[in-house]
Parts: sequence; C-alpha cells; structure tokens
Amino acid sequence: MRVLGPVEVLLDGEPIAVRGNQPLAVLAILAAARGRPVATDRLIDHLWGDTAPAGAAAVLQSHVSRLRRALEPRRPPRGAAQLLVREAAGYALRLPPGSLDADRFEQALRAADGLPPAGALDRLRAALELWRGRPYEQFADDEWAAAEIARLTELHHTARERTADALLRLERTDEAIPAARALTGEDPLRGEPWRLLALALWAASRSGEALSVLGEHRRIVADELGLDPDPALAALEQAIREQRAEVLETALRPGPATVRPAQLPRPQPAFAGRSDELRRLDRHTPALVVVTGTGGVGKTTLAVRWAHQAAARYPDGQLHVDLRGYGPEDAAADPGDVLAAFLGALGVPDQRIPPSTPERTALFRSVLAARRMLLLLDNARDADQVRPLLPGNPDCAVVVTSRSHLIDLIVTDGAYPMRLDAFRPAESVAYLRRRLGDEVVDADPRARDAIVERCGGLPLALALVCARGAFPLAEIDAELAYAEGLDGFAVPGVKHDLRAVFSWSYRRLVPLAARMFRLAALHPGPDLSVAAAAALAGTEPPVARMLLRRLTDAHLIAEHRPGRFLQHDLVRAYAKETAGRVDPAQERDAAVTRLLDFYLHSSRNAAQAQTPYRRPVMVGPPPPGISAVHFADMRAATAWLDDEYENINALLELGRAEKVPLFVWTLATYQQDIRFHLADSLALAAQAQRLVDDPWWAGYLHYILGRGLLRMNRPEQARAELEKAIAIGREMDDPGRVAHGLLSVAVSIVSAHDVPTRAQAEAAYPYAVEARDNYLRMGDEQGAVEVANALHPIAWYHAHQPDGRPEARRLFAESIAINERWRNAYGAAGGWMQLARFHQHTGDLTAAVAAFQRAIELYGEVADLRIEPLIGLYECHRDAGDREAATRTRDEVVRLLKTARYPDLGRLSEILDL
Repeated sequence: MRVLGPVEVLLDGEPIAVRGNQPLAVLAILAAARGRPVATDRLIDHLWGDTAPAGAAAVLQSHVSRLRRALEPRRPPRGAAQLLVREAAGYALRLPPGSLDADRFEQALRAADGLPPAGALDRLRAALELWRGRPYEQFADDEWAAAEIARLTELHHTARERTADALLRLERTDEAIPAARALTGEDPLRGEPWRLLALALWAASRSGEALSVLGEHRRIVADELGLDPDPALAALEQAIREQRAEVLETALRPGPATVRPAQLPRPQPAFAGRSDELRRLDRHTPALVVVTGTGGVGKTTLAVRWAHQAAARYPDGQLHVDLRGYGPEDAAADPGDVLAAFLGALGVPDQRIPPSTPERTALFRSVLAARRMLLLLDNARDADQVRPLLPGNPDCAVVVTSRSHLIDLIVTDGAYPMRLDAFRPAESVAYLRRRLGDEVVDADPRARDAIVERCGGLPLALALVCARGAFPLAEIDAELAYAEGLDGFAVPGVKHDLRAVFSWSYRRLVPLAARMFRLAALHPGPDLSVAAAAALAGTEPPVARMLLRRLTDAHLIAEHRPGRFLQHDLVRAYAKETAGRVDPAQERDAAVTRLLDFYLHSSRNAAQAQTPYRRPVMVGPPPPGISAVHFADMRAATAWLDDEYENINALLELGRAEKVPLFVWTLATYQQDIRFHLADSLALAAQAQRLVDDPWWAGYLHYILGRGLLRMNRPEQARAELEKAIAIGREMDDPGRVAHGLLSVAVSIVSAHDVPTRAQAEAAYPYAVEARDNYLRMGDEQGAVEVANALHPIAWYHAHQPDGRPEARRLFAESIAINERWRNAYGAAGGWMQLARFHQHTGDLTAAVAAFQRAIELYGEVADLRIEPLIGLYECHRDAGDREAATRTRDEVVRLLKTARYPDLGRLSEILDL
C-alpha cells in the first residue's frame, strides 16, 4: 500500500482498482491508524461528518466487504479476513510487515541512525525515493488526515535535512548546497536548512555568500515573527565572520554514533503480583498511559518492571526521569530542565539546545520523530509538568506515574488511566515469600496473615516489614499490634517510611483540603458520604464534595462508589496522627459531635419516612449548621440506612451515651421490621436502659426488647419485657404504650407466621381487643393506622368461631384498607399475608396465591421481607400439586436465604427440607 503520494494498493505488483472514493478513504483512514482499531462511529464521522445518512453503518459495512474482496481475492467465501479485520467496536488494517511505504520510509530513516555518512546517505536516499508527492494526496483536505500528513511531512523534511548533512560531511558541497537551498525555499522559517546551507557555502570557500544567507534568514525571521534567529545560527554567523576554522571542522567531522539511551532504573528483584496490570500496560502501549495511586502502592515499581520487559519493543532506547512531583524536595522538576537532559542524552550538543521550553519541546519531538522509544515519566505533579515532555510520534510509549489523577491528560491528551490499588491478600503473601522465602513466611500462617491484614496490601508497608526479616513473623506481628499509629512501620535507617511518603502528598494540599483529610480520619465507620463529610468539617455539602475531590485526586482518599469515600487504614492512621498534632482536642470533639448529630437527625428523617404516622417524635430539629438528609419515600430512607448502618454502629461504639436512647428510637423500625438486625437492636436497647430514668423511655425500651425477642421467636422472654412495658403504660395512662404491649403479647400467643389454633386465637383475643380500644383512645393518626394490626388476632378469633369466617375475611380486608388509606405499604403487605394464610386455612389456594403475590409486590426489593410470602407461595404451589411452580419458588427462597439475616431460619429450613 502506498500513501506517500496518491493512495493506492498493489497486489503482486499490480494496482488494485478500488471503486469509489469512500471505500478508498476507509482504507486510507485505517492505514493512518497504523494498525490500531478505529471505531465504527469515528469512521462514519470521518466519511460523512454531520451529513451521515440514516443507514451509514450499513453503507460502511458494504465498503468493508468490497475492500476485503479486493484485498484478499483468494480468501474462501466464509473464511476469516486476515487484512481488514473486525476488532472491538470498529476495524483495523493488519498489513504484512513492509507492506506500507510509510512504514518502510520510517524504518529506513531509523536504519540511517548511527551509520557513517556514506551509509546513512544510501539509506536516506532509499527512503526519499519512496515519496511520490504529498502524503494521502486525495484526502489532503480531510480533517482526519491532517495529523498524519503533518507527521509524515515533518519526517520528510528531517530526512532531506539529514541527506544534506551527510553530503556536507562527505565534502560533496556541490550537491549539499542545492539540497539545502531547496529546503530554505520551502520553509524559510525553519532554522536547520539555513545552517546547513551556510556551512556548505563556507566549506566551499564562499564565506560571503554564507553570511549573506544567514543575513537573509535573520530578516525573514524578524519580518515574519518579530524574533531574533536561533542562537546557534547567530553563533555560526559570528564564527564565519571570524573565520574560526575549528568550528567548520567540528561541523564537518563525522560525529559519534547516535546515542541510544537506556536510562531505566534497576528493577526490583522481588517483584510479585500485578500480572493483570502488566498485561494492561502491554495492551495500551505504545500510547500515553497514566498510572496513579496512593503513596507506597508500587506505581514506580510496576512501571519500571514493565518498562524492562517491554524495552525490546522500543529499539531506539528508553528515557527516564523522576519529576519530583511528590517527595522531600519542595521544588518539582522543571520541564525545560528535563528536556535539556533528554536532548543531551539523545546526542544533541549543548550549543544546539534552544533556551526556551517550547523550543526544546519542538526539537525534542523532531529528534524522536523517526524513533521508537519508551519514556518513563515518574512521580509527576500535574499535567502541565508532563505535557511539554510528550513526543509527537505515536510509536513512542509514554508511561506517567503520579499520585494525582492527571485528569487533564486523560481528557485533553487521550491518556489511558490506570489506577493502581493495594495488593490482594494472596499477592501480599506472594510478595513476602519473594522477599523472605517460603520457609520463613509459611512457618507461622497466623502471624503471616495478621501482618498482611495490618499492611492493608500496601507494598511499601510490606517492604518495611521485610526490612525486619531477621526476626520471626510472630515478633513482628506482636510489635505491629502493640505500636501506636504508624510507629510499628518506622524502621531505623529508612528515611522514606510510611509517614514520610504520606506527608509528601499531605504537604501538597491546600489548607481546607488538609483539614478535611485530618477530620475524615475521625469518622470511625468503613466509608464516608459527602453529607457526613460536610458535618465533620462544619461546612456545606458542595464545599465538602470539592474538598473530597481534591483528596481523591491526591489519592489520600478513594471514591469506591459514587459519592462515597474511604481511606486506606494506614493512610487513616497517618491522618489521625496528624489531626492529633494539628487540631485541638476541642475541635476534634466538636467534629465528632457534629457527625453524631448528622446521623441522628438523618436517621430520624428516615424513621419518619418509614412510619410517617409514628408518635411521639422523640428527636427534635437538628442544631444549626447540620444539614441532615431528607427522604422522598420509604425506599430512599431504607437505601440510606443500608449505606450508613455500619457507620452509625461504629459511631455509637465511641461511647457518646447521651445519644443512645434517641438512636434506639430512630433505628427501631429499620432494625426490627425491615432488615432484622435484631441482635443489634436488643444490644442497643439494653445499653439505653442503663442510661435512662424517664418512665416513658423505660416503657418504650421494654417494648423494643420484647418486640425484638418476639421476632427472634423467644416468646417467653418477650412476654416478660412486654408485661413491664404494659405496666408502665398503665401507670402513665399512656394508651399507645399499653396498646403496643398488648398487641405484641397477642402476637406472641398466635404466632406471626403460622395459622393459630382455636385455643391460641381465643387466648390472644382479649389482648387484641384491648389493644384496639387503646389505639382508638390515642385519637391520632398513629392510633388510626395501628388499629389495622390489632384486627389480625381479632380476625383469627372469628375464623375459629361457628359461621365466623365472613367476619374474619371482612376484618382482614379492613386492615388492608386502613393501611392503604394511610399509604403504609409494608403494613398493607402484612395484611395481605394474614389474608393469604386465612385462604390457605380455608382451602382456597387460588385466592391464597393471589394474596401472597400481592404481599410480594408491596415488599418490593426488600429481600428479607419477601421471604415469608414466598414461603407461603411455595406451600400453596406444593399443596396444589404444581411441582414446577413450587420448585421455582423454593429456589428463589433458597437464593435469598444465602444473604438474609432472617431470625427464624430453623423453621424455614424445615419447611423447605434443607
């Protein structure tokens, strides 16, 4: 295939007729991609732009089919295409090596590197003979071709300049002069052709003409750009005026072979894990890859290991620099200084290195234009530091490591982002084995696993442990367990321990972000929401979100789910140490108090969304400055509690006793009626009992304990607590407390999940009737709703009386209607459950199935609540002889039980014959 002029394809030396401009354009676009796949959407955009027809994809497929037939005429009808292949979401052109004239041109250019002038001249002329005009000539005005045309044109200029240089070094000035003069006419602002022309004229004893040439260039640059010429040209002009022969001799003397830099640091011998990451680096290079992660996670180690493995694919060498974006030095490396060092390593004489960073970038890209090199830019501060160091040649691989996400490089420069996480436990163990040996590491598995857990998969922490390899792992584990904060990881003689490495990131933070970093460590739970962070810092959520983003960008905190953040345990330890050193105790205590208030008032709002009729409301409005979360409905409230439940529990373990009873009230519905965190509920209520002396709270806590015990199928213990709640309610003349207690006693008699016997129903009946009457005495919406639950035991009483079934059915229906009227979905679902069991009891399995299914619909996606109606549905299908439906329902229940916290698994296992 030829692209160095009009695009054309030859097969066995004969041109292939590609009919139509668009099919040829497809081929040209894929050739310009140089083997990389081009997405279908991009191809369509290149071919039609904004005027793409509705069937553009089909037309493109037709073009591809036509091209495949032309390129591989001997391919079997159903044989796989070998040249124009489907890949990912687009197509790629896989030409055999040497098939593309542009590739052969660049290979010849590279082959000329380091050769003596005569050999270099032969290779350069062979390369230039491949040119037949402007690259991609038919498509020179198409936007997609612009970058590749510019790149190849620059290489063409470079090849011609090197040809003139070789002629000059061979003292063939009669050929060098016209070759250089032609270049000056084509691009008058380019300095190198004028330098070559002046040198050739000087070497031909035509010094006057040489000075005239340089004067002409000076005028052109001044007129066009308003600038002085390149300092190197000014120095040459002075040397010609002074007839300093040694300058000419230096220019004419063949220099040393082109330097092939190999600057990669020594790889770590005990490298372990990271096989997936190494494959990803292989897959996404040559290109720009940004490897990010927290300090000590092994970014440099990974990048150096990969670079050594990949070095053979980049025959022109490897460049490496520590950009000092994060480290003990305050000043990061200046891109201009780095470029000067790179150019020197590439053999550019000091006097030819221009003074400004943009000029150095341009020269750097020119030097790398025909080379395949690997660049490792380690420890970058930001995108502005990296961008001047990027070569223009896409054949060069660039791997950047940084503690910052370098989002600008990803968005603007198309970098592939690769976040490096901590080791998995198995990788940590493999690392220890590589460093310490299998015998030492596996001698004490308990100590080994404890050390791995304490290190949290951070390679630097593991390396610091290995630095004490002379000690048994049990002793190291004991020291780590005993030490405070990061003391256990402080190794004598090691300057860059965890504290130092984390401090480099911390020092780069603006003050508000640094404060957020310290305060976030005071949150005792597993993760942190934006709203909770705002409470900790005493700021507004938008400000908190911005600060968390800064911490995320510095890899001092991770956004493991949208809007939810966590800290590595060792980073948190450093943050706590820093908070203890920087923030007064009163400020830290105030932050935790704000966090408690945030969770208390947000969970209060969740409780109100779950049971909006619940009275009295025992938690008042939040203090000033606390932005509690509000919820549109029960589902949103439950989802928030699912996310925050572990955080609330961890916070309550800090010992803020005055808040415990209030949290019992806010969490009761969630713990006992929705998610069945019954052991937690009982423990919290028991803790609260020791803290209160108010009669209302005493009665309420006895009720919560009795109700929780009842949920756990411990009716005798439950009755004892409920009787105490009833007694306090009667003493206070609190109809609500009395009614709750009485109804719970009634439920303890009839059972919540089975059809009661006649004796059970008759024993529970008086409790239920009195509960109903007390609910009606309350005279508020809670009483009006709770009446619905009291109707269930009353209905069962009637179900066992002669001719009482119609009344029982009416009472169950009334319970459902009350809950629906008050939009109490879970209450209505409970009513449908009772009605379904009634239909089971009376033998109407069809009606029972319908009622159970209605309950399942109302419980929605709350898995724990779906279990009971599914059990009832399973029993109905089984008793009706519908084996297929029964098996399907049983399988769903078994699936839910794998993750459920259901309190009565023994009963369910017996029903399901597990």
